[in-house]
Amino acid sequence: MRLLNLGLLIAIPALLSAQDPIAAGDAAHPNAMTGDVAFPSDSSQPSATQATTFEPLTPGQKVKRRALRLIEPVTLFSSAAGAGIGQLRNVPPEWGQGSEGYAHRFASAEGFTAAHNGVALGFDLAFHLDPRYHRLPQGGFGPRMWNAVSQTFLAYKDSGGRMINLSEIGGNFGAGFISNTWEPKGYNSTGDALVRGALGLAYHTARNVAREFLPDVMHPRRH
Repeated sequence: MRLLNLGLLIAIPALLSAQDPIAAGDAAHPNAMTGDVAFPSDSSQPSATQATTFEPLTPGQKVKRRALRLIEPVTLFSSAAGAGIGQLRNVPPEWGQGSEGYAHRFASAEGFTAAHNGVALGFDLAFHLDPRYHRLPQGGFGPRMWNAVSQTFLAYKDSGGRMINLSEIGGNFGAGFISNTWEPKGYNSTGDALVRGALGLAYHTARNVAREFLPDVMHPRRH
């Protein structure tokens, strides 16, 4: 039952990414600060021509982008849904029921998101990583799926190259351990922190897949 609940928390917000203004703006505004990047080739790497038009984010834009993720509709829905499931299961029981218990659970979910993006921002700035998602709208299914999954673990750099995605890996596991500071006893072990970090990476991967394919479903191309 716990795995089913966690699966719903990953899948439902990912589907809602179709309504996320960041995901929805991919094709129309590939280089906008709140939009992601679309590479129209069959390769997950930008060509020389594309690299010349690629505009890296400034440090200030990266800060604003990470801050906005705290109030995106999909983020708020995920936090609200997670708090609701926790309320129904009375987990953790120390937080109780009623509006106070729900508020505590919602704040915990938002706290994880804040910690994740705070840690990730540090890696974005230190290693010059691009926090945007890079779509591959004209590739085949296999390359596009790999493009979505791989970006959880391989980030694009401001220079156009790629390296291990310290922002997402470090951000999620860092947030998992930071969450231990407010989680009650019995939910704040090293194992609990690692589970939260792994679930964060799974959520990020599901959201990448949604960002890759759902714009085509919501806005099919005319032939």
